[in-house]
Amino acid sequence: MRRGVMLMAAACAILFAAGPLMAQTAGQTAGPGAETAVQAAEQVVIHFFAVPRVLPGGKEAALKFPDLRKFLAKTAGGYSQLGSCDGGALLPSGEVRTGNNICFMVSASRDVSAEIAAYLKTHFEDKSPYIVSWTGNRH
Repeated sequence: MRRGVMLMAAACAILFAAGPLMAQTAGQTAGPGAETAVQAAEQVVIHFFAVPRVLPGGKEAALKFPDLRKFLAKTAGGYSQLGSCDGGALLPSGEVRTGNNICFMVSASRDVSAEIAAYLKTHFEDKSPYIVSWTGNRH
């Protein structure tokens, strides 16, 4: 639970600090003196997830990221690669397992969590992918 709260807080901080930089599609810029139309917000499902940099067995996952980006563009219409993010989880033994990840955020017209999870399980050998989703508005 604590891991989820910390990652959610980190995701929110990133959203508020860099929201304009993470747009999946850019709006048109009006020229000088032109009026800009306000577009209605589109309700979307926002997905935040962590992808391990290292595969089980110790092999680097770097070569798998280009295909992941293509999958996200096809499945969700785009992606924001937020960069390196470290995380940890409390194991039943009381030990904290830590990992170095690359974090992503995508918004889609529907919940694509199951597709992302299946992709990460298959291509990154991640037994229990960390994915958080919530509804929001895209402008």
